[in-house]
Amino acid sequence: MSRVFLRKRSKNYIVYLEYLDKETNKRKQKNMGSYPLKRDANKRLNEIKEEIYKEELLLPNEIILEDFILDFLNKYKMNLSITTYNCYIRICKKYIIPLIGDIKLCDIKPIHIQSYVDDLLDLLTPQTIKVHLNILNIVLKRAYKLKLIKENVVQYVDVPKNKKYKNDIYDANDMQLLLEKCQGTSIELPIILASGLGLRISEILGLTWNNIDFNDSTITIDKITVRDNGKVILKEPKTESSIRTISAPKEIILMLKRLKKDRLSAKLKGEKSHRELVFYDKNLNPIAQDVLSKKFRLFLKENNLKHIRFHDLRHSHVTLLINAKVPIKVISERVGHSNINTTLNIYSHALKEMDQEASDKISDTLFNKGRKMG
Repeated sequence: MSRVFLRKRSKNYIVYLEYLDKETNKRKQKNMGSYPLKRDANKRLNEIKEEIYKEELLLPNEIILEDFILDFLNKYKMNLSITTYNCYIRICKKYIIPLIGDIKLCDIKPIHIQSYVDDLLDLLTPQTIKVHLNILNIVLKRAYKLKLIKENVVQYVDVPKNKKYKNDIYDANDMQLLLEKCQGTSIELPIILASGLGLRISEILGLTWNNIDFNDSTITIDKITVRDNGKVILKEPKTESSIRTISAPKEIILMLKRLKKDRLSAKLKGEKSHRELVFYDKNLNPIAQDVLSKKFRLFLKENNLKHIRFHDLRHSHVTLLINAKVPIKVISERVGHSNINTTLNIYSHALKEMDQEASDKISDTLFNKGRKMG
């Protein structure tokens, strides 16, 4: 198999092709062009990848989906985040390949993909199934571009509708009870950060002390935790909008300040601690998201509290802000949504309740008040 990659030499980006020399049976590298701009080098890199696909893949009528999809993901993983790539591979090996991987690429029809989706409706959420369809879409789009198939059949598939997010949140009373119960526990601060700031679990576990500005009472989100081949690492968030600086209540800043002081005191006594991370495990490594989720689930069960996911604390936070009449644009920016429409779509139920409340207020102000005066 040939491969193509970029390497920076001095001020230029050079595209290299690595291939197997049939005469010597050794790997060789060939300079395919030097470019001062990285975008031009990437353009050339992608052109060569297309040529490699055409030359090295089997005849179109012999390629099965399994071979093509794994080859595609392997060659294009540099364009995906670590989390996305691992997620795609896991979905392919657990679902797509066992169910439809043996179908020849040229034989794939809409009914195959639609049946695949229908079979999963009782097992997975619509949102998760959409990820499966996204994988199939980008793969078959590539196959269509290479003229290996006549059309991308994913476009004809009925996409399952997401259920509107409505239940599984805590109201103000639930939240107060939760905060009382978790006081003094190891998960108190993560719960506070999720419910008081609306942070995602990966954002909480990715916090470092330089993200906390104790003078301005702000917290900057610029890292998240992800699993990479079993190891938990820190990386940048998926979207630019997720990188943000938000004001934090003084109570939260005070808790963080107290924790930092306690860590310093423990360190002076010889105890081990991580210099940068706010949260870490006993081996001073970042904590995996599922570890905290499991702790939270057990905590709710032990304290006989209503079951919600840890992520639902974020939803509860946003709903409380909406009920407090905080402008949607402000909420959207604070929780790191890519645009205001995302917030409007996810929390349409809470906004509908506010709309009804507004209608009731107008009714009381304009009509009921008038009747009383009469």
